[in-house]
Amino acid sequence: MANLPRVALILTGGTIDSVGKDRLDLAWYIEAGKRLNDGELLQQLPELKSIAEVQEIPFRRLPSHALIDKDWLDLVRTIHKIFDEDKADGIVITHGTNTIEETAYFLNLTLKTDKPVVVVGSMRPSSAISADGYLNLVNAIKVAADPQSKGRGCLLVMNDTIFNGRDVTKNATYRVEAFQSRDLGPLGFADGDGKIVYYHQPVRKHTVNTEFDVRNLQSLPRVDMVLSYVGADGTMIEAAANAGAKGIVSAGTGAGRPTPAEDAAFDK
Repeated sequence: MANLPRVALILTGGTIDSVGKDRLDLAWYIEAGKRLNDGELLQQLPELKSIAEVQEIPFRRLPSHALIDKDWLDLVRTIHKIFDEDKADGIVITHGTNTIEETAYFLNLTLKTDKPVVVVGSMRPSSAISADGYLNLVNAIKVAADPQSKGRGCLLVMNDTIFNGRDVTKNATYRVEAFQSRDLGPLGFADGDGKIVYYHQPVRKHTVNTEFDVRNLQSLPRVDMVLSYVGADGTMIEAAANAGAKGIVSAGTGAGRPTPAEDAAFDK
């Protein structure tokens, strides 16, 4: 079909292309170590041929909890290369949901393009009864192909819902409605009638408007996170400093308060 939008599909792995031991395996499929082959996800969705011209772009596939900063930097460069060579009007990235919100946030801050970039995953493996990944992927491609998505930053599409990469977070381990933007709500929806409907526009700085440009970086500075709790001392803070951390994020209690012992360690 002529004049369809061009969408590049970058597969990075995750539940969406995982295969369980049987159709009721909704939790331990990662241990099976099985995945759909390259191109197989698209082959199972012939309906996409009427929505967009989809081209699969090679990338590494691995569980999202195994990602390192080099993977993020390589992903940014891959996205820019696709757009710089005018190979796509929008990009969809399949991703494991363990860290998908972190990747969406990172891309929302660092991409230097206003073209649509959408991350998508699933809560059930491709082999499961009522697997959610197939419709999630169709909706993500619809969102990436829609001109309305331009200039809205990196988006995350799950369960018929379009989220801002800055605000979205995972709130459940197994539920298909696991993702929410709790304080601010979603940007819009991929409705059942096939329409992409937006209700909000992000106003905080993102993509082309931020000061972050990582395209020429080979690594990111080490920044560690320290979780505060009753009785926490300075051991983890000292360990982070000794490991060469350039910064420490203190996840304190209440309004961000560390314990007195942690305070003393920070003062050092």
